[in-house]
Amino acid sequence: MMDPMKPISCALLVLGLMGGCAKQASHHPEAKKGPSTAETMVNGLTGRTAVNAGQKARADITRISEAHNRDLNQITE
Repeated sequence: MMDPMKPISCALLVLGLMGGCAKQASHHPEAKKGPSTAETMVNGLTGRTAVNAGQKARADITRISEAHNRDLNQITE
């Protein structure tokens, strides 16, 4: 007697193989690719993302502080 799961398994196998051989849609140019998963993981583990964010925040604070100081100097003159 034949195992009832065998035809189902064979059908799934054939569908899986056919799915891999299907013609792929034409590739549309992507706007911008982000970092790969491995790169994201390495950046997270090394703290690079946090360091970059800290450096950007420091630059923003410095820029704002300098603009504020210029405004104060113009008022006091």
